[in-house]
Amino acid sequence: MNRKNLLYLNLSVDEKDVSLGFAKTWTDQFSKNFDNVDIITLNKPVENIDYQNVKIYGIAKDNKSTKFNKYKQIKNIIQKLTTETNYDLCFSHMSPLLIVLTSIYSKTKNIPKVLWYTHPKPKELSKRAILLLSLFFSNKVVTASNSSFPYKSKKVNIIGHAIDYELFESKRNNFLNKDFIILSRISQSKNIELALDSFLNSKFKNNLITVVGDSVTTQDKEYKKFLETRYKNNNNVIFEGKVPHNSLPTVLSNYSFHINATASGFYDKSVLETLSAGLFNFYSNTDYNKLFSEDMITFTNFKLNNSSLTDNLNAVYDLKEETLLEIVKFGQKNASNESIRTIFDRVVTTIESWPSR
Repeated sequence: MNRKNLLYLNLSVDEKDVSLGFAKTWTDQFSKNFDNVDIITLNKPVENIDYQNVKIYGIAKDNKSTKFNKYKQIKNIIQKLTTETNYDLCFSHMSPLLIVLTSIYSKTKNIPKVLWYTHPKPKELSKRAILLLSLFFSNKVVTASNSSFPYKSKKVNIIGHAIDYELFESKRNNFLNKDFIILSRISQSKNIELALDSFLNSKFKNNLITVVGDSVTTQDKEYKKFLETRYKNNNNVIFEGKVPHNSLPTVLSNYSFHINATASGFYDKSVLETLSAGLFNFYSNTDYNKLFSEDMITFTNFKLNNSSLTDNLNAVYDLKEETLLEIVKFGQKNASNESIRTIFDRVVTTIESWPSR
């Protein structure tokens, strides 16, 4: 594959964004491997002062803009860029909509297209239709785990998640405390209530647990208010709000344990990031089992109910510190295999596996 011109599609280029701040890490990697990178983002464009070979295009921030006007802006950007530049690759990062629009409005119809998508099936019918269309238009789809892409297809390639391992890596020789963190978007799909209730019913109940993350949708915000009201009398339950992506390693250094209570399909990068930072992880999605040996999974993996997680918490509470550290170091080593450098190479291998144009 010629690595001259890349068209990179994503949802945001704001590195302070809690959920999407890692897009900068992808941009770093792409800028080192392509001569020219053009980014189209669904969020507002930001001034680019970090790269000489990267240009960012997006929707101008205007609260008065209608959906049609925003759609027209993106359409015009796609047509302009694909008229002026012969791209060697189009890579869409969690944006099925942009890869569909690029496929429809691109002036160069034969650009190889790769979709990165790691999420369960959308609930809304319109979003399901867009995702299916993006699968149709894409030459390849790359995803993180066995359950992180909702449709079966020969186009789908499981390559692992892409985390900034070097940013998060921390080698720990001891646990400073027994405090917990839940690093997550605040949404009902993340089962935060289950995690908090289990914690408060466990032997860890007198320790601290902090939820780091924010709500996005209106429904998420209502759920956040519900959680804050429900646990307002628990002084050891703290809702910290969002933390910029590049500040997370410093925050994580203050904690020893992390809980992720998402179901199959949610292969959240938070488990890999906190594990890289040296935290002991409790998780419900069995896709993470590959990171640990069979005897370790007894302590790390729980079923999505309160009694299962509480039992795991109590069992770990009684473990010796040296055993906890052994489990963390084992998982941390495997998490390093999902660094963005490694995943980038897998993306390129996937791209180069189909015949040249």
